[in-house]
Amino acid sequence: MWVCFDLSLSDITYLSSRVHVAQLIISGDPNTVFLDNIYFFEQPATAPSEPAPVPSHAADSVISFFSDTYTDVTVDTWSASWDQADVEDVNISENVVKKYTNLTFAGIEFTSQTVNASDMTHFRMDIWTPDTTREPAALRIKLVDFGADGVFGGGDDSEHEISLTAASEPTALATTRWVSFDIPLSEFASLAARDHLAQLIISGDPNTVFVDNVYLRR
Repeated sequence: MWVCFDLSLSDITYLSSRVHVAQLIISGDPNTVFLDNIYFFEQPATAPSEPAPVPSHAADSVISFFSDTYTDVTVDTWSASWDQADVEDVNISENVVKKYTNLTFAGIEFTSQTVNASDMTHFRMDIWTPDTTREPAALRIKLVDFGADGVFGGGDDSEHEISLTAASEPTALATTRWVSFDIPLSEFASLAARDHLAQLIISGDPNTVFVDNVYLRR
């Protein structure tokens, strides 16, 4: 039967340089060997090597949920008890980001102090994922407003979900690089009001996602 060998170049300890590789020598037993698919490859990155781009929007035009650049409002949880996701804070070059794994859907709640975003025009978030983003993969973002009564299920709640894919314009979902989504709030068409925003829900594929600079702006 065919046997596949996937060898790390770091295990070839006496190869002091790989700049001018010129020979591959095979020896030993067995004496008859069939070979195929001989190549070098780069192991895909599993985490960002550098932080997301530093946002440039003025602080007085931003409502920040999570960013080292701005002062954040109160967020009760980045992974609600009812969601299906794991989250942890990780440090990327002295910059803290949220890392989601096993992501099916993540509930981010700020229900104790809902957010009045009536003056805001855009939702912004930086995303980095090691997972494939080829279609049909899609990352979905939902905003939920609890209405004037400020509570869930009071009859005046509204919400809207958008999907981000590799075909999204003007910004496409991509693998192993930071992507900055700056989405007009007008695209959340079914969000009837923005005076009492209480939830942000991230769902779909990819399943491992690094998140930074989550904020509303005008």
